[in-house]
Amino acid sequence: MIKTYKHNISINKILCRGNGEVIKKLNSAVMALVVILCCSFTSVYADSASDKAKIQQVQTQRSDIENKVEMMNNQSKTIMFKINKNESNIIIVQKDIKQTKANITKAEADIKAEQLIFDKRMRVMYMNGSSSYIDIMLRANGIDDFISRLENIKTIVTFDQKTINDLKTKEAAINLKKVALDTGSTKLLSLRADNKEELAILTKQKADQNVLALKLDALENKYGAQLVIDQATAARQAFAAKQATQARKATQAKQVVRNLKAARSNTVQASPIVIKNAAIKYTASDLNLLARLITAEAGGESYNAQVAVGAVVINRVRSGSFPNSISAVINQKTNGTYQFTPVLNGNINRPAQSNALRAANEALSGTDPTNNALFFYSGSAPAGSSQSGSIRIDALTFLSI
Repeated sequence: MIKTYKHNISINKILCRGNGEVIKKLNSAVMALVVILCCSFTSVYADSASDKAKIQQVQTQRSDIENKVEMMNNQSKTIMFKINKNESNIIIVQKDIKQTKANITKAEADIKAEQLIFDKRMRVMYMNGSSSYIDIMLRANGIDDFISRLENIKTIVTFDQKTINDLKTKEAAINLKKVALDTGSTKLLSLRADNKEELAILTKQKADQNVLALKLDALENKYGAQLVIDQATAARQAFAAKQATQARKATQAKQVVRNLKAARSNTVQASPIVIKNAAIKYTASDLNLLARLITAEAGGESYNAQVAVGAVVINRVRSGSFPNSISAVINQKTNGTYQFTPVLNGNINRPAQSNALRAANEALSGTDPTNNALFFYSGSAPAGSSQSGSIRIDALTFLSI
């Protein structure tokens, strides 16, 4: 309806773009719907991404554990090699100790045997009436016998002394070797205990890592199962969204086709031409814009009232007091305010009804139920306006002045 405002409202002029604009808006609406649907599934895909990240984290941890276990296996092999080598050394040392003890026993027996021989010799000398080597020397028969006896005694004493010294040296060496072997054996036995303790610790650590690996396997199975569920849910929702989008597009496309068919059946050529009995020159774009204004202003009124609204616009174009085209009249501003409320609130952009298209066509053909009215109002005319030329059609009042 036409309204007069005392305050200025700065609103950008909305240009009419005809059916092409409707199609563009339809595509924009569809794109917006797709964006909304995509956004609505963000949480689902975010869950899937979270599960994938958890699985990746578990796999990384398990890979670290596997590397640690592999290192522990290598360490175990090294320790086992040390243990085996140490056991071999222990066997060798123990065998050497046993042999050394036998050697010591034999050396002691040899020393005792030599001592017995010496004792026997001394006993023989005593039994022959000699208590010492001196007696033997004194009983010599002449110088030659003395010298001979002296050489023999010297040889015997030297031999006995050398034999006993050799046996004692050998016994001391064997004892030293026994001490060294005992020391080595002690070290090897201590090393055996250390290696077994290290192997026990490593075995326990390896067992702990294996337990952790089993837990990680359970977590991976859990997250993997949840991932399958999330992906199945996302697939179902995406399929449902796709079907909803296709259904919406189909419905909107059908509506556009219906509107276009209605427009084609009631429009004239796009280029300005004069129709027989036409009140003014107009284009298909003008017809569509006028029909949308009629839809917004009188879509719920009778057909006659719709023709009357279209006639007011035609009368303004013809009057000389308003712009000389349909588009300019509908989009006109006075003191910064649009003349027609639908242009102000955006209802002018709604698709035209089929009855409005017929009413616009009839008004453009010269039909005027208003008797040349230039204004119309919802309800009664404003106070102070002339009521002499007013015409009431349904809920609208039309004025010539």
